Amino acid sequence: MTSPGVHAFLIIVRVDRFTPEEKNTVDFIKKIFGDGAAKYCIVVFTREDQLEEGQTIDDFINSSDQLKELVQCCGNHKFAINNKLNGQPLKIKIDQLLRMIDQMVQSNRGKYYTNDMYQKIERQRKREQARQEEEDRKKKKAYEESLISTGREIGRQEAEERERERQKEQKSREKEPQKTEKPEKEQYSTREKICGCSCHKYPGVIHVVPCCSGTKFPFSLLGP
Repeated sequence: MTSPGVHAFLIIVRVDRFTPEEKNTVDFIKKIFGDGAAKYCIVVFTREDQLEEGQTIDDFINSSDQLKELVQCCGNHKFAINNKLNGQPLKIKIDQLLRMIDQMVQSNRGKYYTNDMYQKIERQRKREQARQEEEDRKKKKAYEESLISTGREIGRQEAEERERERQKEQKSREKEPQKTEKPEKEQYSTREKICGCSCHKYPGVIHVVPCCSGTKFPFSLLGP
């Protein structure tokens, strides 16, 4: 910043061309230097010689809502200059612009746009930037937590689905008919291997070999 401060911000606009960038110049200045900087802005229209015959700079401004808005944002501070001027006429025109700047400073109670103003705005801008970064960080954290929560919910649902499938398979198996095992073939046939055992009450009882006493007999039928 210049010392003791900025006398004026000059916004240069060509009469034969008005771009979106020029329209947004005031917003840009406000963003960098604060809303108060608009009081120090002057819209300078160049190529005044290219106005239509009989048209004044005010007529040109009023022909566009965007131009009117731009000039109004600058406190209606405007100035037009003919690019074909040179020598003394050009010097007179420049002196008029300098007097306009002095008058604007006086209308701002003789204050310039100072370093202190800029530093104050810069501190505010940094606080706003820090606030925005903190807000973005919280949004990012909330988004990440949401993703984690969603992943857990999906995992829980998949686990429940697997459990339902397992129970379904188990019930299906329970409904299937049980297979009964066939008894093993008897080792001995009463028709082939029999014995008489004296340990029983009735001697005529026939037992399969070996008998309960463990005594081995010839394989023959023993009658009473």
